[in-house]
Amino acid sequence: MAPERCPFTTGIHDVDALHEELRTRGDGVHQAELPDGSPAWVITGYDAVRRLLADPNVSAAKADSTTGYKGNSLPPALDANLLNMDGEHHRRIRKLAAEAFAPPQYPAQEKVILDTVTELVAQLPATGEVDFMDGLCEPLPVRVTGTLLGLSPDQLGDFRAASAPLLRADDSHEPEALRTSMRTLLGLIGNAIAAKRRDPGQDLLSAWIAARDGDDRLTEDELMSLAFITIVGGFENTISLTSAVLDDVVRDHQPQARELLDRPTEFAAFIRTRIRANSPMNYAVRRFPLTDLEINGVQIPRGHTVFASIRSAHLDPAGKTRPALTFGHGRHRCLGATLAELQTIHATRAVLHKYPTLNAPRPRNSYTLRHSWLTHALAELTLTAT
Repeated sequence: MAPERCPFTTGIHDVDALHEELRTRGDGVHQAELPDGSPAWVITGYDAVRRLLADPNVSAAKADSTTGYKGNSLPPALDANLLNMDGEHHRRIRKLAAEAFAPPQYPAQEKVILDTVTELVAQLPATGEVDFMDGLCEPLPVRVTGTLLGLSPDQLGDFRAASAPLLRADDSHEPEALRTSMRTLLGLIGNAIAAKRRDPGQDLLSAWIAARDGDDRLTEDELMSLAFITIVGGFENTISLTSAVLDDVVRDHQPQARELLDRPTEFAAFIRTRIRANSPMNYAVRRFPLTDLEINGVQIPRGHTVFASIRSAHLDPAGKTRPALTFGHGRHRCLGATLAELQTIHATRAVLHKYPTLNAPRPRNSYTLRHSWLTHALAELTLTAT
């Protein structure tokens, strides 16, 4: 079958229609071409996507590519992160890292989220047009993630600015801007880790420095890669999720959400349904089969680049009553999923509490989108408060 470029078009509003068409056309398995011209496969549908993400014979490690897949050219200390490894190496690092995101940590982490949400929402204008992207959605995960990592307030802006070029998953990369971003981020993370070694605190970096499994511990590069993936994932994905859910609730679900405002548990459950419906992720991080792989009767050769369409899985009627794949599935499921959910829940609830009436003054398809094919993410969010 001939490759098609459309699955990797950046910044399109009718992304649901695109992924639904891919899911329902033929066998739901498509050859495609990435923006850089390299070949890839797109897998669609709930069952196929879920099986692929859980398959032990499918790797996330770029070293298992047989077609020369490179992705972002990260420095070795940043490239060796959990999204780029598999097997025993991945299991070991994830085990050492996971305790910092375990349920016993949730109360302290939720307090950081609540305090940050409260402060940011209090600073928003009382009436008129309110820029929720600039005033809430963008600063919220930067401050929450930075606080949890143990970064000082004056470091947060530097980290956000340095990571920004990494978050544009399209074909408009400027190589020198990326190289500068990498060097800056590498230096910032290294300095932060060195500071925590000298003066540990109650934060993620200090916990990872102290993490032990018998005599095993995280190396310096492993510490840096964990901080890196926490920053990149914790910043941009949560910005995209929070803004999408807030716009969706205000636009289409305000009466139901307001009815549940004084019932926090039910409100949280309702927002989780909106998280599923508004997941910004179009695709899971690419995978590489370790053996020839058959999906829906189609043979995918060993080592070829495969993208699983998370969006098509959520659109598939077969997955409606089954676990959401918003944060992935299996051994690579996002460690920070609960943090992203809590930020979205508390931000939406605080906004509805502050504003008795909110309206979306423009159609959603008039919003500027972030230039990404991995995600469908708003670049702006202005609502009217009266």
